[in-house]
This record gives sequence, C-alpha cells and structure tokens, in this order.
Amino acid sequence: EATKILTYFIDEVGPYSYSKLANMQVKTAWGGLENAGTISYNEKLITGKKKIQGLMAHEIAHQWFGNSATENSWNHVWLSEGFATYFAILYQESVDGNEKRKTELIQDRKEVIAYFQKNPSPIVDNSIKDPKKVLNRNSYQKGGWVLNMLRHRLGDEIFWKGIRAYYKTYKDANVMSADFQRVMEQASGQDLNEFFDQWLYVKGYPELKWSWKYNKGNLTISVKQKQKHHTFKFPVEFGIVKDGAMKIESFYVDEKSNTFMIDMNEKPDDVKIDPEVWLMFQEE
Repeated sequence: EATKILTYFIDEVGPYSYSKLANMQVKTAWGGLENAGTISYNEKLITGKKKIQGLMAHEIAHQWFGNSATENSWNHVWLSEGFATYFAILYQESVDGNEKRKTELIQDRKEVIAYFQKNPSPIVDNSIKDPKKVLNRNSYQKGGWVLNMLRHRLGDEIFWKGIRAYYKTYKDANVMSADFQRVMEQASGQDLNEFFDQWLYVKGYPELKWSWKYNKGNLTISVKQKQKHHTFKFPVEFGIVKDGAMKIESFYVDEKSNTFMIDMNEKPDDVKIDPEVWLMFQEE
C-alpha cells in the first residue's frame, strides 16, 4: 500500500524529497508521526486488515506538505495538517471513488461543527501561542475542507495545476498561507482574496436555513444565513430529484438571504442541498 501511495503523490504532486521512505511500527503516543523519510505508526494499529490506508496516506502526504514545503509559523499549520488530511482523501478517492471522498468529508464536517461550538475560532488563529494548541479540528479537518472547496471552485485541472506549481515553488522551503493563495491565483487567473479571507481568517461557516416550494412551473429555493458574525459568500449546489434521477443546479449565495428560481414543468419529488459534498456549512 505504501508503494502505491508514494507513487500516487509523486505522479500527482511532484518529486519525492528524500532518499527513502521507511514505515515503522513503534511504541508511540500518536497514531502516526510523519518524520521525514521515516514514518512511525503505533504498533497496535498494524493488523494486516488494511484499516490504516487513510492514516498511511495522511503521513505519506506529509512528506510533501509539512516536511518538504513547511509552514513558516505554527499558526499556519493547516498547510501541513489540512493538506495531509485532504490529500489522504484524494488518494482514497483515486482508489475507491467519489463516494469515499463524500463519506470522509461528511465525517470531517461533523467534527468541524462540533469543535467550533466549543472553540469558536478561525483556522489561522494568531492568538494561539502554544504550538500544541494549533493541532486541532480547524487545522486538520477544516483545513482539508478549504482545499475541497477550492478544488470545487477552480475545477480539477486548475486545482492540480496550482498544487503542482505550489509544491515546485516551495519544495524544501518555508511557506505561508499568503504564498499558497498567490500561487493558486496565478494558476487560476482569479482573485481568491475573499475565498481565503473568509475560510482561513474568519471563524465558523455558513449556518443555513433553507426551503423550497413549487408553484405553477417555478421551483423557488430560499437560503438564509443564520450566523450573525459574518456573511459568507459561496456557491451552493442543490440536487433536484424527479423520478429517481437527480439534476444538480448551482447558485451563488452572497447575502444574508437569497432566493433562487428554476423553471420546471413538474413539481420535483425532492430537493437536496449540497448532494456532492462541496460546501462546509451547518444545516439549521
């Protein structure tokens, strides 16, 4: 498995920085620890039942993100942990398909929400002075979610083009969040300031109350943001279900309250929000 994961990251991201990759069973307080070139795993996790695919992919992804391209401040540790979290999901998606990506991200989204309710803070939180306290659900799971949303916004081709350029530029060097943003802007030709600002430096996520109704050839979808501290701007998809088939419609939310209309000859059987799991939000 380690060989397959290593090959995937070399092919997709860029050259491996170290002379070898050793995966060791050890007595450790951690599940895995991403020492450069020599990863240690808690001995109790190795059962031969292939249950640590995600963990192995996470630790091997660190050889690129964290070990080679290293954040220059602990407050930007999402450049290690968020990347390793999402690139493990990307590897699992490459092996097991899109449903695996969705399952992993739904679980991560639940963990981000639970964490925020007790610790309302942004991913890049300069008030944290103790390096141990930056290793939390924000830097891991929410950081991974930022990459998932960025990929959706840019599309796979430009997302990967940007990731490769980022790694090529900062291989064996130090980097900050603004550097990653700049590289992704150059790759996409887009201004991503609003995207990075709201997802990295503003706490929380959209808390959405939404509803739909159908009347005389019109499907109306209403979306309200319930959080008070910030109005997020983001694309959101709705799956319109009719006779067992789903058609996806995408809209851009940029106000506290938005209303969207779709012309339809018949009333849909159901409408689902974010069926493909591209948005970090909480449903009210």
